[in-house]
Amino acid sequence: MCGLAGYGAQYIKVSSESRDNFGPENPQLKAFEELEATFSRVENVFFAIQPKQGDIFTRETLAAIEELTEETWRTDYVNRVDSITNYQHTQTEEDDLIVSNLVEFPLDLTDEDLNRIRDIALNEPLVVNRLVSSDGKVAGINIDIHFDGSQDPTLKKAHWAWNKKQEMIEKYPDLNIYVTGSVIIGASFAETALRDLKLQTPIMYLFVILVMAILLRAVSGVAGIVATTFLTILAGMGTVGWWGVSLTAMSSSIPVIILTVVVAHGIHLMVTYYQNLRSGMIKHDAMIDAIEINIQPVFLTSLSTAIGFFSLNLLTDVPPIQQVGNVVGLTVCIALVTSLTFLPALVYVLPNRVQQSESMTSSFMSRFAEFVITYRTGLLRFSSTVAVILLAMAPLNIISDQFSKYFDESLPIRFDTDFTDQNLGGLYRIEYSLDTKEPQGISNPEYLRTIDAFAEWYRQQDHVTHVSSYTDIVKQLNQRLHGDDENFYSLPDTQELAAQYLLLYELSLPLGLDLNNQLSFDKAASRFVVSLPSMKTFEFVELQDKGKAWLQEHAPTMVQEGSSVSLMFTHIGIRSMLGGVKGAFIALILISIALVIAFRSLKMGLISIVPNLLPGAAGFGVWYLLSGEIGMSLAMVLSITMGIVVDDTVHFLSKYLRARRDRSSEDAVRYAFKSVGVALWITTLVLMVGFSILASSDFKLNNDMGIMVSIIIGIALIFDFILLPPLLMRLDGSSVEH
Repeated sequence: MCGLAGYGAQYIKVSSESRDNFGPENPQLKAFEELEATFSRVENVFFAIQPKQGDIFTRETLAAIEELTEETWRTDYVNRVDSITNYQHTQTEEDDLIVSNLVEFPLDLTDEDLNRIRDIALNEPLVVNRLVSSDGKVAGINIDIHFDGSQDPTLKKAHWAWNKKQEMIEKYPDLNIYVTGSVIIGASFAETALRDLKLQTPIMYLFVILVMAILLRAVSGVAGIVATTFLTILAGMGTVGWWGVSLTAMSSSIPVIILTVVVAHGIHLMVTYYQNLRSGMIKHDAMIDAIEINIQPVFLTSLSTAIGFFSLNLLTDVPPIQQVGNVVGLTVCIALVTSLTFLPALVYVLPNRVQQSESMTSSFMSRFAEFVITYRTGLLRFSSTVAVILLAMAPLNIISDQFSKYFDESLPIRFDTDFTDQNLGGLYRIEYSLDTKEPQGISNPEYLRTIDAFAEWYRQQDHVTHVSSYTDIVKQLNQRLHGDDENFYSLPDTQELAAQYLLLYELSLPLGLDLNNQLSFDKAASRFVVSLPSMKTFEFVELQDKGKAWLQEHAPTMVQEGSSVSLMFTHIGIRSMLGGVKGAFIALILISIALVIAFRSLKMGLISIVPNLLPGAAGFGVWYLLSGEIGMSLAMVLSITMGIVVDDTVHFLSKYLRARRDRSSEDAVRYAFKSVGVALWITTLVLMVGFSILASSDFKLNNDMGIMVSIIIGIALIFDFILLPPLLMRLDGSSVEH
């Protein structure tokens, strides 16, 4: 059955489409699609060129920029290319308006020509901090990409850009070439996730197998767990292929999550089995006893884990996280079956080389149990104090996602993006469609004055590097047509004059460099773009809110949130984190209800909430000490760790209640430590080592997840060992139940 399901793995696809991260009802996505419906969809590749010495205003550098600009026009899927060489500079000759490329035949330019070009570029609002840095040392080439709905062009254009960068570096050794843009970032997300899936995940698996082999000291048990894990993952990933969905950077962690569930089940079964063998049981009885002891906690753990992951469907705005929840939730159910059928059957028929002996780990667990029982009061106070302190720190984390920082600094995409961001800004944007609701309404003087005031207000705000407004073109035309008199760098007084300027300018523009990307077809709306460097979430959202408030006060008919891909990712990070916490709490409630029913004890169900709730919350307290910033990379952590956290609690409680029927609470604690303590710390150590390997990833989504999961799993074991037993002895009394 797993083989049939796994056959679908051949149909798995990895999506590089950034919009696959957003649900159809996502408000930022809807706003952005409305913007694109007016002005056309735009994704971009952005080259930054820096001479190793001097500025860009040399014949050789301008020739390189012109070459790249012209060649790009001839590539597939390109809508438009903007650079300093093809910037449409306006000037007048008597009564004629001349619009032409700012740079033509760069190798033939005189020193006087170069000085003129430098003076124009560094003083032109439409150019500076967009196509050339304010100090003139870096030039930008922006390439707008057209998409036909398939995902192949993203990777194709990204690889074209990377290859072109290398060609330019080899051809122009005196230039530094950098490449970034939404196409490059989207492709890097997909390829980095796929690389981790091919490299990082297998390394993690190898370390998990190695640690299991050392701790279990039984080849057949390790082989059984490994075979069961791969069989379950095959079925789970095959389901993804049959399902027809495409994996994204977030959903690529599915195999890692499945590993935690299967390994936990397997270790509990195998530890009990080998403990029985070492105590002298025959093979048949040892396996039957292992299944009987673990069947209830394994079932409850699977149920609670499935609930935790299916709760991710509450994140309706983030399809990849919903996808993870559904696939892992289904695979957990498969893992329940394979762990209780295939695993024990396989291990049973494999040769057994375990001999009867004294278990050192079991002896240690017995001594540790005595320590916990003796110092229960002090341990309860200490662990409670630490838990309260960490709980108090957890809310101090701030939600902050900078998608450019998802890549390690050693990666070219991160280096190129950071350089471009520092020198030209513009990685983050807020875009508006400022609509008059009237054909030709953009020439209305009142409308022009309003958006010009909006542009000036934005230019006064912190972090803003560039504002692109149609009014800058109108003011420039007014100045040119009045003999370049600086006093006329202003808006025309009448609608007729503004409309004439627009008509004259559009008739002068070459094909491909018109204003279709800035003005709607019926001239009722103009595109308004604010460019900013990479910013923290709260700063970006605060600026967006200020912009909306300005429109509310000065142009209530044009009030809107603003939109862009960067804004979409910013808001999705906030929703993902809050939704993840909400989903985890709902899952915790449902899990607690399930445990009350399973244990047939309200008291035990309520007690279980403490060790199930605290590790995740305390983990975020530790994260505050390490970083203090949380985002999409940690959105799934609570759901991922819920399974193993509940696993520890359920196994300890089930063993405790098994012994509590005819023993005191102290003796029940002793039995729980002896029977399940070894399995708990082996499971924890194995998974912590595995996720620590994942934490070495160059991709922040995997790196942060690896660190945080390791922290929470470790905290869960500590609380189950030094907080839960004292709590049980305090609340459950010491008398024997009959």
